[in-house]
Amino acid sequence: MIIQQLSEQLAVLKELLVALSDEQFVHRISFLNDSTIGAHTRHIIELIQCLTNGYEKGEVDYINRERNLAIEQNKTVAIHELNAVLILIQQKDREMKLLAENLVNENIICVDTSYFREIEYNKEHTIHHLALIRVALREMDLKIVNDSFGVAYATLKYISQQQTIQA
Repeated sequence: MIIQQLSEQLAVLKELLVALSDEQFVHRISFLNDSTIGAHTRHIIELIQCLTNGYEKGEVDYINRERNLAIEQNKTVAIHELNAVLILIQQKDREMKLLAENLVNENIICVDTSYFREIEYNKEHTIHHLALIRVALREMDLKIVNDSFGVAYATLKYISQQQTIQA
């Protein structure tokens, strides 16, 4: 179920990328400090790649991730990488270690986690960045996503319950 929800979010992102022009994909958004939809897409993909790349070793390292600018600058590359992570995330749960920075002494520490816990993190992280992408779409005056784009599942459930109560 957790993997399915992340897969759904990635599929929605892929649909959006297909609908965007190359220019819209790299258009700088003033409300997002001149970031682009491409940059947010790259960030989503790369964090998931950190998880899938560390699966066999049982270690997740979000700190030392590669920043592949081709993903944020080329919509076709981004779609290709999205397709790849959609396949790679299909793994069973397992215990893992998460590398984290200790900001007090700048050492790296290991935190116990699991694959599904990190899938959950990536799902919420993806929704957060989809919400930022929604801001970009609004600035460009593009009405090409539905009302649930970039909205957390818990929020959608709450809104639905409130509408039922008011009906």
